[in-house]
Amino acid sequence: MKTLIVDDVEMNRELLAMFLEGRTSIISAESGEEALERVNEALAADAHFDLICMDISMPGISGHEALKRIREIEEAAGVPRTTVFMVTGSSSPDDMFDALMNGGCDDYLTKPLMQKSFNELLSKHGFC
Repeated sequence: MKTLIVDDVEMNRELLAMFLEGRTSIISAESGEEALERVNEALAADAHFDLICMDISMPGISGHEALKRIREIEEAAGVPRTTVFMVTGSSSPDDMFDALMNGGCDDYLTKPLMQKSFNELLSKHGFC
């Protein structure tokens, strides 16, 4: 399994990496722009990601916009959709609706993250 963790806060990236330790290889990105670079690199190497955990609020390209572009990249490349969890501090119904219904994410987690709830999502999506 291969996972991309996208968050502009290092501590958040490290926490998710700790939750995933021993289950997956992990690549990190600090921004939406960097996430797009990592996705393109992975596709070019024919080694796309199985899971992406992405924050919504980041400088530059937001998680919403990055996910929209990732879905466009996947469609153009003819590869299966990567499972995407939006991992964010926002519990706004508008953000949830936008991510789940319009943005193409597969699940939504609010911070602070708890390992139990994260593990439940991994199991729900067949990663455990």
